[in-house]
Amino acid sequence: MSARPSPDSAQGSSEPAAEPEQKRGLELTGTKDIASNTRELMIQLGRGNLNPARDLARRLQTELNIILSSDLDGDSSLRQHVRQTMFAIEDVLALVEQSDLRGASAAARDAAKEWRVVSVANS
Repeated sequence: MSARPSPDSAQGSSEPAAEPEQKRGLELTGTKDIASNTRELMIQLGRGNLNPARDLARRLQTELNIILSSDLDGDSSLRQHVRQTMFAIEDVLALVEQSDLRGASAAARDAAKEWRVVSVANS
């Protein structure tokens, strides 16, 4: 009798699992966009294109803010990596305003490294 789960208990256990999968699918879309924008940011900075770099960094900042304002666990290592990515993007913006391409490029590389950890964790 106890070896067979009832149909009700099987349904109850599968419903909560479906919701995180849906959220994860949405987050995976965001991770790909952020990864490609981070790569493009490094390219623009490498070419010395300040305005496109600034625009990309602002877009990344907005996307990261959306993730940080989600219901992601506040103490999770994933959230910590998203925050670190955000700090690096904020550095990029500050350094671009100072026309410090070398520093902005280093900060963009840091953001890309942090984001790779997030991407791997979500795959």
